Amino acid sequence: MDTPVTFAIGDIHGCFDKLNLLLAVCERAGDVRDARFVLIGDYVDRGPDTKQVLDFLIERQHREQDRFVCLRGNHEEMLSNSADKDRTDRDLMTWWANGGEQTLDSYGVNDPAAIPADHLAWIKALPTTFRDSKRLYVHAGIRPGVPLHDQSERDLLWIRDAFLSSEADHGVFVVHGHTPTKTGRPDLRSNRVNLDTAACFSGPLTAAMFTGDQVLPALFMNSLGDVWRPAAPAAQSGQR
Repeated sequence: MDTPVTFAIGDIHGCFDKLNLLLAVCERAGDVRDARFVLIGDYVDRGPDTKQVLDFLIERQHREQDRFVCLRGNHEEMLSNSADKDRTDRDLMTWWANGGEQTLDSYGVNDPAAIPADHLAWIKALPTTFRDSKRLYVHAGIRPGVPLHDQSERDLLWIRDAFLSSEADHGVFVVHGHTPTKTGRPDLRSNRVNLDTAACFSGPLTAAMFTGDQVLPALFMNSLGDVWRPAAPAAQSGQR
């Protein structure tokens, strides 16, 4: 069931302070009592406070399950693989080289398998997509030309160029992250919007506010306190 307002939040990457600041901006920007929050993955790694981020998200989702939707990102996938009993050295080193060291520091452990079991179980159970009547929310994107029900999990978590360069009508507006924008602002196209504004690389954390009566975002807001109305969607050329 749709809600009057949905806030979609980009890649957090252990930036707990920015998450708190952004949620306060969302509260000022719209009536959040009946709002839904959709977080599009990559809560862990690179930033300093992965444990605090997951403590917060797990508690909030437990308390407000229907209103607080958390999706899986590729960094959750890498962490889950590296903590698994059947992990390979490659699993472990790939995750560690992509910000895993900061995650270990936040938990005060030396091995991802030592991260609390409830956190690892929550990560493993995260869905890859969420849909309302007008939009598809996913971490990385989708493979153009492939029906939504046939999309591979790898594409949903990892895809970049084939999706980002596509001008195709996907049959649904796609809300995603995964690829940090170079401007520190969301990248709005006619068929998608990218909300990864590089929070872990000194950029702000960004959200889009959607209302029930339109497909495109009604407002953007970020952890710096900025709130603005989107301009018309950009053309695909020069988008990266």
